[in-house]
Amino acid sequence: MKVNTAFELMANIFASEERHVLLLLGAPGLGKTAAVSEAIKRAGLEQMTLALPTCDAVDLRGLPRVENGRTCWASPMPTSERGVLLLDELTSAPRDVQVAAHHIVWSESGSDMNLPKGWHVVLTGNRASDKSVYQSIGAPLRNRMTIIEIEPDSKVWCDWAVNTEINPLVVGFIRWRPELLVSREIPGEGAFPSPRSWHNASRYLGMGTTSDVEKELLVGTIGEGPATEFAAYLRTARELPQVNAIMNDPENAPVSTSPSICYAVTSLLSNFTRQSLKSAMAYVKRLPAEYGVLYLTDIRDKFDLKSDPEIKAWVGQHRRLFQW
Repeated sequence: MKVNTAFELMANIFASEERHVLLLLGAPGLGKTAAVSEAIKRAGLEQMTLALPTCDAVDLRGLPRVENGRTCWASPMPTSERGVLLLDELTSAPRDVQVAAHHIVWSESGSDMNLPKGWHVVLTGNRASDKSVYQSIGAPLRNRMTIIEIEPDSKVWCDWAVNTEINPLVVGFIRWRPELLVSREIPGEGAFPSPRSWHNASRYLGMGTTSDVEKELLVGTIGEGPATEFAAYLRTARELPQVNAIMNDPENAPVSTSPSICYAVTSLLSNFTRQSLKSAMAYVKRLPAEYGVLYLTDIRDKFDLKSDPEIKAWVGQHRRLFQW
């Protein structure tokens, strides 16, 4: 299941008063935890998060105390009416912590580890093939929840990245080479690409370092192969006319036939329009139509498309391309 589909699913589930238990499984860095937290925030619910690899079983059950000659447990579980308990990194947790998590998920009658009725439980974890610290999940626990495997989606990630602080050169590169968003096989050591590591790589661009230092930083963030390709892409993209030069003479500024460069220019211009609220359609319309669609998709939530005559004319000529 794609991350955005899982997000929509959680939005529906969190609106329900009936408890649900989900386990989101997937490679490191896909944004599982971030998607859960954002879905909880959008639902306006209380969130309690436990990073299970850092927990002992007592952190889930609570400390024991004696009352009237009997042992009771000071449960750390929430007592408010509604919310979501996020149990993060279940598959990296020690076995006794997984057992404690099982008792919370089970919510058996009479247990001192019960959650209030209006609380959902979401767990996250990696797979055995992801080369993480891994503990298999016992069958009884797996049988008490819905397991959803999260898959990467470069288009969804780029759409998200456009609306964040991700450098547009990173967005352009991933649009050109979507297979490099996530490593096909996670190496036994060293860095590798993922949505999280590309986010980190974006922060190193424009720091004013030399190209050699920048390349080393990229290798240490996304791995040798992707960093080599991205560095070559950056060298070419940075030789393009600056956005200001394009906007000063959009009808005559040079237009490349290289797909990689077209993706880079489109991402840079959509970022310009989102920030300045000035249309770049006079130049974009000179690119192949697919980049025009991409440009309009990127800016439509920030820029009034109907206010620009050139955009209206271009859309009228290319209506068959739109499936919004």
